[in-house]
Amino acid sequence: MRKSVSVFIGIAVAVALVGTACSDVAPTAPSIQGVGSTPQNLLGLGGVIGGTVNTLTGLLIPPVHRTTPLPADVSWSFTAGPGGAVSSNSEVGLTIVIPYGALSSTETITVTALAGAPVAYRFEPHLTFSKKVSLTQNTDGTDVGLLGSSLLSGAHFEGDNLELNADGLAIVTETVPAFLSLFTHTATFNVGHFSGWILASGEADPSGEANPDGAY
Repeated sequence: MRKSVSVFIGIAVAVALVGTACSDVAPTAPSIQGVGSTPQNLLGLGGVIGGTVNTLTGLLIPPVHRTTPLPADVSWSFTAGPGGAVSSNSEVGLTIVIPYGALSSTETITVTALAGAPVAYRFEPHLTFSKKVSLTQNTDGTDVGLLGSSLLSGAHFEGDNLELNADGLAIVTETVPAFLSLFTHTATFNVGHFSGWILASGEADPSGEANPDGAY
């Protein structure tokens, strides 16, 4: 009888230990990871996606597309100076925030959302900033989707118009990480200069040949 009780107690202790060990294992939330970035929780406000700044030449990257392409260029202008400025255009879904001290003089800046499906903008004049300027794109009406792409980034293109290769990839010279907010459906990236910028999806391919046969 005593032997049976001992065996029963031993089994009960073993079960208790297994249950305690299992309760210490916390479930992990799904995460996404860009090039050179740490994993970010999909259930939070968003994360830095798209990796570290890449300034190689001849990069190819898929642009984010509008579900309804712009039939024509959409342009607007605003004034910014040493005190900074904020400019938004609800038609194309872009908000620009120039912080205090980014400019040393007052400038009239013209922004052009380029016609077509890619989310692409031309900024004039070409400026270099002392502080980073943020570009926030509303992702509603784009192919980013509710949870977004596995990678998002801002990408800089040379010239006045975005060039695409025969496969529809954008020809760019620089990429910067983007921050995706799942709650506000926006993607934000910071730039140090103005000229041409797009919101890009996927990872830049530095090995591909920049073939402008499908130029936009």
